[in-house]
Amino acid sequence: MIRVLIVAICAVVVVVVGIVVWNVTTQPEAPAATVAPERQHFDLEGGQEMRPRWSSNEGGADDTSGN
Repeated sequence: MIRVLIVAICAVVVVVVGIVVWNVTTQPEAPAATVAPERQHFDLEGGQEMRPRWSSNEGGADDTSGN
């Protein structure tokens, strides 16, 4: 009789621990949708002139076909 009681208590403990582990490891609910940040605007007019980093007689990439 006492053996059956111990087995029943152990079964209840295993079930409770299983439920707790299940609840802890499940993915949390998705957070509420947030408003997207306002799109940034970059001024592309004017600006700095583009020039190569090295002159034609210095080697940036030696022996290349002048991409």
